[in-house]
This record gives sequence, C-alpha cells and structure tokens, in this order.
Amino acid sequence: MYYEIITALHIVSVISWMVGLLYLPRLFVYHSNAEIGTVRAETFKVMERRLLKAIMTPAMIASFVFGLWLVSLNQGLIFETWFQIKFIAVIGM
Repeated sequence: MYYEIITALHIVSVISWMVGLLYLPRLFVYHSNAEIGTVRAETFKVMERRLLKAIMTPAMIASFVFGLWLVSLNQGLIFETWFQIKFIAVIGM
C-alpha cells in the first residue's frame, strides 16, 4: 500500500507539471497580444509568475522526488527498457 500511495503522488505531480507546461505558452501568447503597460498585461505577468513558481516548480520537484523514491523502493526498474527511455526523456526536458 505504501508503494501505491507514492505512485499516486508521483502521477498527480507529473500531471500537474505537464498541465503547467501546456498552459504557460498559452499565457505567453495572450500576454504578447496585450498592450504593454496595461492592466491586462500586468495580470498576465502575475498569472505567468504564479503558474511557474507556485504550481510548476513544486510539481516538477515533487515528480523527481517521488520518482526517485519509487526507484529506491523498486530498484529493478532501472533495468527495464521503458524506464530507461522515460528517464532519458525526463532528463531531456
């Protein structure tokens, strides 16, 4: 049961990180269409900063922590091909 809880937390943190990665460029596009110095532009700055600092960064850190925790509990994962591909892809990001 302990392993399943950590797995669930890892999945939630990865999904949160990926949602942020998909939403942040959308905010950048909206921000680029706003007039410089307007309330709308300042609102987008705040939204971008909050998404990055309050959601994406903690989710990324949690993903790495829970992922490493899972590997430490099940060290046989290191020899699986899918895990090696996943690890290389995450490091690439």
